[in-house]
Amino acid sequence: MRLFIAEKPSLGRAIAASLGVIKNETGYITCENGDIVTWCVGHLLEQAEPEAYDEKYKTWSLDTLPIFPKEWILIPTDNGKDQLAIVISQIKKATSLVNAGDPDREGDLLVNEVIEYANASDELKNSAMRVSINDLNPKAIQTALENLEPNSKWLPRSNAALCRSRADWLLGMNITRACSVLAKRKGHDNVLHVGRVQTPTIQLVVKRDIEIANFKPVDFFEINAHFTHDNIAFKAKLQQEERCEKKDEAESMITNMTDQPAIVTLCETKRAKSQPPLPFSLRTLQETMSSKYGYGVKETLDIAQSLYETHKITSYPRTDKNYLSLAKEDEIQLIIDNLEGLNDTPLAQWASDADLSLRSSCWNDKKLEGAAHTAIIPTTRAPDLDALNEAELNVYTAIASRYIAQFYPKAEDDNTTIKIQSGEHEFKTTGKVEIKKGWRHVLGKEKEKNNTEEQALPTLTKDQSINCTDAEVVSKKTSAPKPYTEGTLLTAMCNIGKDVTDPALKAKLKETAGLGTEATRAGIIGKALEREYLVTKGKNIISTPLAKMLIMALPNRVRDPAITAIWEQQLDVVERGECSVETFIGAVEKNVQTLLDDLSSGKEPFTLSKPTVPACPQPNCTGFALPFEGKRGKAHQCHVCGTKFKDNNGKVGQAIKKIKKLDIKK
Repeated sequence: MRLFIAEKPSLGRAIAASLGVIKNETGYITCENGDIVTWCVGHLLEQAEPEAYDEKYKTWSLDTLPIFPKEWILIPTDNGKDQLAIVISQIKKATSLVNAGDPDREGDLLVNEVIEYANASDELKNSAMRVSINDLNPKAIQTALENLEPNSKWLPRSNAALCRSRADWLLGMNITRACSVLAKRKGHDNVLHVGRVQTPTIQLVVKRDIEIANFKPVDFFEINAHFTHDNIAFKAKLQQEERCEKKDEAESMITNMTDQPAIVTLCETKRAKSQPPLPFSLRTLQETMSSKYGYGVKETLDIAQSLYETHKITSYPRTDKNYLSLAKEDEIQLIIDNLEGLNDTPLAQWASDADLSLRSSCWNDKKLEGAAHTAIIPTTRAPDLDALNEAELNVYTAIASRYIAQFYPKAEDDNTTIKIQSGEHEFKTTGKVEIKKGWRHVLGKEKEKNNTEEQALPTLTKDQSINCTDAEVVSKKTSAPKPYTEGTLLTAMCNIGKDVTDPALKAKLKETAGLGTEATRAGIIGKALEREYLVTKGKNIISTPLAKMLIMALPNRVRDPAITAIWEQQLDVVERGECSVETFIGAVEKNVQTLLDDLSSGKEPFTLSKPTVPACPQPNCTGFALPFEGKRGKAHQCHVCGTKFKDNNGKVGQAIKKIKKLDIKK
């Protein structure tokens, strides 16, 4: 009997439908030719807690550290016990196995660890096959079933996931216990969770919040000169190497400027053509949904997973790729026809107007070399929009729109730059005129990343004289950094390399897309919220006093994102089959031991003080107080809603006298 073990029930049922269902049983399906399809429900097994290895670990103490398991213990998850028993019983009956986990590291490991837990024979494990499925529609599944590969081919990728899981356990369990014990000695009752990815993520938010709290706006002044030519009025800004922070100096610059001739030094118009934005990866989908609708990153992932698993109208969502394989070109006509059939919707009109002879830059096999997944796109299944809730419809429309846009012409704009010399002062202005909408018919205009205005400018010639009709001083203030939203935090996690100084590690973090993976980032943010290191306020996400206390106390090498870069480098070596699990874990244990030694000896100081931070008195506000200088002396101000108040004694107390800048290099 051949046994298929899928990652989720939806995938299992889809495989069974392609094989030919004979009978639906509890937890598995009997198919034609004697095949059986069963499934996991995500991870059926999880790492055991330290006390499962030894009773002495029930008490948290520096004396019992480090905890380095010799034989790793997996235990059934609470919600997976019954299904695990069913899968194991089928493995014992099987004559051959097919790993049908999602086609990535975690999908490999998730099924392999169940096979190992079931004590399958070496013969059964060595002969196991692997099927990789990205699309739950019958044709795609049938193609995948016709192209089974040896499961052993993907064992190194599974080992990389195993290494990541065990290494995260070793760091998290040991350093969390060490820091919590040290904190308790200083009067803190909180468990201080430390994680390879979670801690640098929390640091991002803490650092941003401290920058906002310490920010002091600075007044500065810009000078605009107004010109007219051929009845077209426009303004140009004075070019300055440094900001002008004194109003009288700015005003002196515009004296006698009006009605004085100036000389055009540059008038240049260039035609710019832009390709449509690439189809979505999970990250870009999450960022877009956060910005447009305020959806949390986990919310977007869950919606995308529903569109893939339940409705089967989009492809596999946990992908970090924005590109499509040329092999998918034979699906184009059917997908567009399905969208065109969505009567009385914008998608139908856009699909009808698409030019299927066009190909955008998203069709690129080289960008997909070694990748398990392509971009998220509509599948060949005709969508039933009435079956979608509002959020699902919004996400599906975004995915389908991006796909349709790939079959529209490039957008074209005329970008004009004018430079004008007035005495010793140079003025500059830019303007943009849309010439062809192209793909913007579908997606509209994106936010400009520069200051180019949507304005027409006159045609001027070099050395031409032009009069200044007016000049003005414009008062401005510097702006504080914006608090993170879940979407912008996701972006920052992916661009974490900016905080790393070592060039090699910086390049690695960029290559590996920063902290976490497409599949794990939502969970990382969610766990930080659950543990109350982060809180949400509207669309914003902010750090709590507990988070600030933790990040400021931790040694740099614990919160440094470079750790992720180092580990990712070695995990890639494991995935290539060039490093064993034992070698990788041995190196991690050595690093953890060194860190524990330095923490317990005081060589690596764990500087922690007892904070007494007042909470905001406003009902339903999750904010906390930051000190500020008011007209009546020192007081507190809520960092969320802005309420100003003193503490119960009418004194500032010892909350946070002044939040110091976070020394990342400390």
